[in-house]
Amino acid sequence: MEREIVIDVRNLRKTYRLFKRNSDRIKETFHPFRKKYHHPFDAIKDLSFQVRKGESIGIIGRNGSGKSTLLQILCNILQPTSGSVTVNGRISALLELGAGFNPEFTGRENVYLSTAIMGLSHEEVESRFDAITDFAEIGEFIDQPVKLYSSGMYVRLAFATAISIEPELLIVDEALAVGDIFFQQKCIARMKEMLSSCTIVFVTHDMHAVTNLCERVIVIDGGLKLFEGSPLEGVSTYTKIIHNERFQRKESEKPQEVVPVDHPVRHTSGAPWKHVPADAKGGANEIEILQVRLLGEDYERKETVMAGQTCIIQMVVEAKNNKANVIFGYTLKDRIGNAIFGENTCSSLQESFALAAGQHLVTIAFSWPEIYPATYTFTLGVGEGNDPFVHTIHCWAHNILSISALSPGKGVHGIFNNPILECSIGSVQ
Repeated sequence: MEREIVIDVRNLRKTYRLFKRNSDRIKETFHPFRKKYHHPFDAIKDLSFQVRKGESIGIIGRNGSGKSTLLQILCNILQPTSGSVTVNGRISALLELGAGFNPEFTGRENVYLSTAIMGLSHEEVESRFDAITDFAEIGEFIDQPVKLYSSGMYVRLAFATAISIEPELLIVDEALAVGDIFFQQKCIARMKEMLSSCTIVFVTHDMHAVTNLCERVIVIDGGLKLFEGSPLEGVSTYTKIIHNERFQRKESEKPQEVVPVDHPVRHTSGAPWKHVPADAKGGANEIEILQVRLLGEDYERKETVMAGQTCIIQMVVEAKNNKANVIFGYTLKDRIGNAIFGENTCSSLQESFALAAGQHLVTIAFSWPEIYPATYTFTLGVGEGNDPFVHTIHCWAHNILSISALSPGKGVHGIFNNPILECSIGSVQ
């Protein structure tokens, strides 16, 4: 039985009028022949999607892509230019840090004010006030003006207040990025608890929060919906957009794929090459990953792995011109997109590689750690520079290889096991 639809967005469009000068607004208003001094800007273009009761939906995209405009329309703060939006249920929204708080009021006064606006009676707030302050953890500052609060205290109280009304629909826009890591973990844990009775729409740039919290992800860029589906695929789509924007690569500039000829490597019929499609890549594209494969230390196909075994990743790359200071690397991700481990040659080997124009075979080898038994994917990368973290990304091949980790006869207590080096027992003095 399908769950009830609580948000139904159909062909939504939000258009703003942009003026070069403030005086142009007056000229357009009173011009006798209705001359236009503005040019239209579509913040959202023909956007459609549905959210069902109890779902947790992530909305991700670059700054200026239309995410916050969409949430304000869902909360009835803004009106759409065209299209329709239907929202069923009591909404609690955290659209920005302490939105609706009066800086001159104390924390206590703002809690009563905000919850009254959201429809709670004074008696209802009284019964929940201790729970709000316990969650916010701001102590005696609850009776101080909020203008004295740090940003962390502000968001603690704002979030605690927003969830106190037990909403049917919780809308959160970037607010959790302000708190410290312990508060962020606390908020995410609380939102997971709420999923049994609450629908959550979550906008953030924190990809780990998206993959851990959300069942489904919508990627918006330039006001358009580019993707709707699993969090792992959504994060990959978003990452490609960021890389392509940074290096000004457009879809029309995708190169023609070239299948490389024979390579001076050991022939292995059991380890075929995997072609990397253009839509799995992002980056500046001056060096491109064409084909990849995953091998064991015997240079045969590798599909499962145990702690201590050697993994070999091979890539066929093509340099468009001569390159110096080339960096090769990989990231291993779990099924929901969390990065488990990874490394690059600049950081690990502290060695500089040079590529002449043309195709090359790159071989990377590493030892597999003792991690939780599951299926993981590799994202492979080629960059250029002298810093392991800040460099030009020429090509990312997203989630292109997979492998299953095994841990026979031994439990893994977390993501990975970290051996105990010493244990002793002594008397208590």
